[in-house]
Amino acid sequence: MAINIILASHGLFAQEALKSAEMIIGLPQKNVAVLSVTKGKTYEESLDEIQTKLKALNEKNAETLILVDIFGGTPANVSTYLTLTNENVLVYSGLNMPVLLELCLSNPENLVEAKKIIERTYPQALVNITEKAKEGEKQNANQVDSY
Repeated sequence: MAINIILASHGLFAQEALKSAEMIIGLPQKNVAVLSVTKGKTYEESLDEIQTKLKALNEKNAETLILVDIFGGTPANVSTYLTLTNENVLVYSGLNMPVLLELCLSNPENLVEAKKIIERTYPQALVNITEKAKEGEKQNANQVDSY
């Protein structure tokens, strides 16, 4: 059984990231929940909501990965509380589509596998496309057609 995943962000970023991942993959993600910290939602309300989501997911599996948008914000802070009070919770900041897609497609069985996937995928997700394009353009200019 795959781990649970909670996506937590400011605004609707996590919700829309999940929708985008499901669109790309073509399947709903049953073991993924979302916490959207919107304007006016307090820390206490956010903590209550994420605890409720964690409890509901834990009925399926005890291990939960939480991906948050930025370190130090409310989504990260309520998630930090969970990781300090529950040994089966792992939290990472830097929620992004490549990592989310890789996790959804890989369906890690445990948090150790999830950690490896995140730490392998995250550095590969940051690509200077301008630099790559210019390198490709330069290589193409240096090629000589031969027959």
